[in-house]
Amino acid sequence: MSRSCPECGAEVRPQARFCPRCGTSLEARLAPGDQLKGGDYRIIRSLTKGGMGAVYLAEDRRAFDRLCVVKQMLDYYDPTNPEERLRAQQRFQEEGRTLASLSHPGVPKIYAFFSENGRFYIVMEYIQGENLEAYVTHEDERGQIIPAKRLPQEEVIRYIIQVCRILEYLHSQPRPVVHQDIKPANLILESHLGFVRLVDFGTARAEIPAGAMPGNGHKASIYGTDGYAPPEQYRGKPEPRSDVFALAATAYHLLTDDDPRKHPFKWPLMNTLPKELALALQRALRPAPEQRCTAHELCEALESIATPRRALETFTFPGGARIRSVLGLPALCDEHWDAARSFLYNGDFQRWLRDINRHDLVLAADEIVKQQPNHDAGLEAFLHVVDCGLAHPKLVADPQSIDLGRIARESALTRKVTVLNVTRGYALATVSTTQPWLEVFPTTLHLWVGKPVDIRVNVRAEGLPFRKQQRGLVRVQAAGLDPIEIPVMAQVSLRREAWRLLWRAISAAIPEGWRTFLAGGRLIGRVTRTVSRPFILHPWLFWAMWFALGLGIGVGLHFLPAGFWPEGLTLLGLDLPPPAGLLDIALYAALGLPTILTLLWTAFIASTLIGGFVVGAARG
Repeated sequence: MSRSCPECGAEVRPQARFCPRCGTSLEARLAPGDQLKGGDYRIIRSLTKGGMGAVYLAEDRRAFDRLCVVKQMLDYYDPTNPEERLRAQQRFQEEGRTLASLSHPGVPKIYAFFSENGRFYIVMEYIQGENLEAYVTHEDERGQIIPAKRLPQEEVIRYIIQVCRILEYLHSQPRPVVHQDIKPANLILESHLGFVRLVDFGTARAEIPAGAMPGNGHKASIYGTDGYAPPEQYRGKPEPRSDVFALAATAYHLLTDDDPRKHPFKWPLMNTLPKELALALQRALRPAPEQRCTAHELCEALESIATPRRALETFTFPGGARIRSVLGLPALCDEHWDAARSFLYNGDFQRWLRDINRHDLVLAADEIVKQQPNHDAGLEAFLHVVDCGLAHPKLVADPQSIDLGRIARESALTRKVTVLNVTRGYALATVSTTQPWLEVFPTTLHLWVGKPVDIRVNVRAEGLPFRKQQRGLVRVQAAGLDPIEIPVMAQVSLRREAWRLLWRAISAAIPEGWRTFLAGGRLIGRVTRTVSRPFILHPWLFWAMWFALGLGIGVGLHFLPAGFWPEGLTLLGLDLPPPAGLLDIALYAALGLPTILTLLWTAFIASTLIGGFVVGAARG
């Protein structure tokens, strides 16, 4: 007697362990006609097979051959490891226990749970229809690519809303149930009623209350499907909003036919969707679960999109962008910031919010407008009331530190720091320092996204000690954000301080010496004009005096005591013999007076310049 392979239907020998056509293991697999639990259930055919369980269509012989689904636990664990086997059995039992505790039209009913021949089975309600994977491009059991049967956008939104309501029920349980594996293949569209049902609770788990410990003491297992599972699920920390992420990824797949398993956490075709729909999905796909919307919030947003346009008031932004729910409000406000600021403080938002019955936001907006004179800060606060998970602005500084190295005791060294808001929205920040030798300007920063603001940092080093490393901080603080701390380091150097003083002395000495020289020249000019007045009226008197002085110099040099002549001239830098005759006396009489006047003028110039240099250097 032959039997057939439950996977491909090929006939195989009764003693065969593997299918000769597809290679499927036939051990512990159920074939059509096999009976379970003493004939209560008869297998009709195989439906699906996953890594941890096989699912069969069967007849319930106790209920007039009612169709049902029998799920069999497979040996996906190491059979030589008793602990792994025990955990697998506990997990299979948990699936049955979870289904038994739930009662919702979108969740299949459980009929029985039993073990037979060392294997566990769950008997569940049979949902007639095809899963939503049929409406995206997928690979069948034989590895062939099946083209997508695309669903209209309106139908996809309607089905996702139905799943949102299922998740609302699951997440509202005393111990919220997290499915952990929402994807098109686990959503079945009933063929008669057109409702979506959520199946395969093999990865579902009830959340452990805060402060409690898991009963088995093991870390949370990591389940889910790549591309649909959120980041926290990879860390073994699923929570209710993890299902919201997976549902939004499923909606993206159904709407675009772009398989997220090929590029997890990336949504390249999101911009091809209608603006409001894309904004709703993007909020559900945020990496941080606390910033993600809940199933209820996603349901509200999609319901507003699915509502006929005439039945709901719209708000129009510059450029024609329209929204009918507050879910898309933060993104459009960020895009049209100046207009949104005006809408809030002129009451336009409040009038629209009344029309859509969001009176809670009307009260919040009126309170913010009343208390916040800064319109930008008011709009930012309002957006965080609308979306409590909205990302805060992120500030960065360039440079991240200032190292002045070795410096002199200068009055002020100035450096520039640029602060930039790199994410979204607006931040009002204050700038302060931790040391008295640091000064900053401005002390208040208005930071819009993408608009850099410069801070001037002045370092006053006059009172800093020598040879000691100085460290201070410039702190940029915005409400609700972590402060940015910019270290400033400097060290006063003796050598640099000496060079600074020398340079200041030289810089002050040169102009001071020149001013002193000019002042002395003016003084001599006034004396010369006063003395020369008699000679201007009587020129012959000048020449008479000149002749008398010259003659006196020549005769005086002739009669100098012996020994004084060479020493005196040597002091003056001259090496001349004393006058011996009348000719020498006449020559010395003619040249002596001009020589003496030249030497006196040179001495005056040198003394005024040197004196001016000394005074200027001292002042510098």
